[in-house]
Amino acid sequence: MFSLNRIRIAIPRFGISAQALLTTLVVAAATFGIAYDNGSYFLPSRNTLAIAIWWTVIVGIVLGLLTAKNLPRASLAVAGVLAALAAWTFASVFWAPSAENAFNEFNRVSLFLGVFVLVVLAAKRHTIKWWCAGLEIAVALIALVALISRFFPGTFPDQGLAILGVPNRLSFPLGYWNGLAIFVALGIPLLLHTVVSNRNAVVRGLAIALIPAIVSVMYLASSRGGVGAALIGIIAFVALTDKRWSAGLALLWAGLGSVAAIAVLVSRNELVNGPFGTSLVERQGRSAAILVVLACALAVAGYAVSRVFTSRLNIQPNPWLGRGLVISLVVVAFAGIVASHPIAQFQEFKRSPEPISSTDYVRSHLLSGRGSGRWQFWASSIDQWESHPVLGNGAGSYESWWLKHAPFFFPVKDAHSLYLQSLGELGVIGLLLTLGLTIGGTSIGVVRTLRNSGEERVTLAALTASFAAFSVAAGIDWMWELTVVTMFALILLALLSGAAGNSRSSLKVVDENGSRLGRRRRFGLGVTALVGVWLLICAQGVPLFAQLRIKDSEAAVNRGDTAAAIRAAMDAKNLQPWASSPYLQLALVYEKEGLITEAHKSIKSAIKRDPQNWQLWYDAAKIEIGLGDAAGAQKSLGHAYSLNPKSTIFGAYKPGSLTK
Repeated sequence: MFSLNRIRIAIPRFGISAQALLTTLVVAAATFGIAYDNGSYFLPSRNTLAIAIWWTVIVGIVLGLLTAKNLPRASLAVAGVLAALAAWTFASVFWAPSAENAFNEFNRVSLFLGVFVLVVLAAKRHTIKWWCAGLEIAVALIALVALISRFFPGTFPDQGLAILGVPNRLSFPLGYWNGLAIFVALGIPLLLHTVVSNRNAVVRGLAIALIPAIVSVMYLASSRGGVGAALIGIIAFVALTDKRWSAGLALLWAGLGSVAAIAVLVSRNELVNGPFGTSLVERQGRSAAILVVLACALAVAGYAVSRVFTSRLNIQPNPWLGRGLVISLVVVAFAGIVASHPIAQFQEFKRSPEPISSTDYVRSHLLSGRGSGRWQFWASSIDQWESHPVLGNGAGSYESWWLKHAPFFFPVKDAHSLYLQSLGELGVIGLLLTLGLTIGGTSIGVVRTLRNSGEERVTLAALTASFAAFSVAAGIDWMWELTVVTMFALILLALLSGAAGNSRSSLKVVDENGSRLGRRRRFGLGVTALVGVWLLICAQGVPLFAQLRIKDSEAAVNRGDTAAAIRAAMDAKNLQPWASSPYLQLALVYEKEGLITEAHKSIKSAIKRDPQNWQLWYDAAKIEIGLGDAAGAQKSLGHAYSLNPKSTIFGAYKPGSLTK
């Protein structure tokens, strides 16, 4: 049977086998590609990615490249939690206000389950460092692409394609500034691991140089979440590793290089805050690129000299110095919190979002204690849970709940907290499963890290620290929905809980001889798993092809082909009869062609499948006006208003009147 383990081609100087190089490059290329595609946030990207991952699992098992041998209990426990979360999310289809949204959320979780399963089956103990290297390369490339896009405008023609468009906050290529900053911040513990444990001076230097570049990305993104994730990752890594002195030395010079890089950016206000597209910004970008590179080089040179100096003097720091470093980091963090007047900051955090001066937006926002509406988002999610305390309101229901109950108009899709949104949408069960994934995963990492020593401990410490940083970041922003960030975290968790992070054979539940699982039972489980995976692939394909047909219908409308537009929308309806979006498209096509009666029937079918969607009621009112049904239009418009009362689209509308 074909196996990459048979390939032993050594690459001169670095001594990397072909298997190691291939694994590293595949992980780096896949992670970078997913991140570059707006973090694979949008539905077609997620569905396509999930189908590819589950097919990879099937083909890998058939070819013998993936195996379930020697899986520890920890990996099965995590997979069980993810599978239970997927099942509970799917169950909410039956009580969620929108079955379409709930089904899409189920597909999101099944994608993450596929990522975890693939990595657990593919990664082995001797390959863990190659996976880490691949993730580090992907982070480095994304950070460099982000900086180049700001320093040299126009380099990337698709830079304008983003999830959110606030130009003065760096968000390319992930499309969301906090997502970009948190993604690159998760790579810092992995880079520190390379600096501390790698024997090659060039590799160590590159790892050190990347940290000031990452910090520059976080500053340009004006991301407090990214800064927080970086600090948590750093503190956790230093606390868990047994090479704290080496980590402290690396942090010292990386920190000095980062300060120098930030000083370069602070002195170039137009480059940071705009207006962009001017010759001044272009000049500032070129000079900033040179000086930031010099800041990175300063960090490398300082670290190299310090390392040589300590090596020649044969300095052997007392272990208590390392522990003191951890205590110092915690004390500094605590002192920073106290110095910031936490009570006043908390009151500031609770305030409704207000505009910040655009002349120095990035620095002002970064130093601000404002929550950008998070307090209200979180409170609304708790209110949602209190109104549906047992089952929750159903997956994907937060957006419609927020619009109906929001204290101010601020359109958001997510509660900006994985845990509170899980509570509001999936009830206590959903919250417990989510906490089991993050807290349980972090606990597995801590236990396994402390059981090891030497290079293995450093590696596991980095993985655990990075996953812990994600767990906190997911609690304060919508990182769960930004696919690449959660995928990054689940790769870390799979490495921690699977055979790659396992050092004790006593934890095995499946061995090579199958002593605990008979052949018949294993065959039955294999068939069941194969059928389950096939169903998951089909579940991903249904909304994907439905959305593609809706896009085909829209394209047909634009070129004036009504028959093709109706046919494509009907195909989407047949593929996903429980969804409202195909019926909405049919209604819009019929309305455009003057077929008002058919349009009215279609929009009513759409409303039946998503009654909390204010836009459907608003469109129904317009169609009913075309029918001459003033009373029906009045009722529909009233429904739309009640579901989104703070929206500016209603202008001076008053309930009971069609005037604006």
